[in-house]
Amino acid sequence: MKKVTVIIRQREINKFFPQAFQLILKDEASIIDTVKAVDEEIKKKAKVFPIGKYKNLLQMVYHPIEKRFYKQVAIHANVKSKPINIRENLTAPLPNETTVILIPENGCQTDWEEPI
Repeated sequence: MKKVTVIIRQREINKFFPQAFQLILKDEASIIDTVKAVDEEIKKKAKVFPIGKYKNLLQMVYHPIEKRFYKQVAIHANVKSKPINIRENLTAPLPNETTVILIPENGCQTDWEEPI
């Protein structure tokens, strides 16, 4: 088992969850598994996803056909202050003690995609 911290920078989600998500995941868990675990935590507390036009966080950030994050999604991950490139391989296991910062709707992005 490993510990992963996820910080989400999104106003509606932060109303319910102002603090980071502290997750305990299986050793083989990837960033996709991590987002799914965050969805489970949101569902427990909020009952429904707080952003009405999406069913969950995964739908908001992940393109299921092309198997990548949408262009407007900003994501940064590090382990003990060393950055790791998680966009390159979304199914690779995250190291223990990874911290992920996820901004689902990056306001600085001009090349916006409509989530599926």
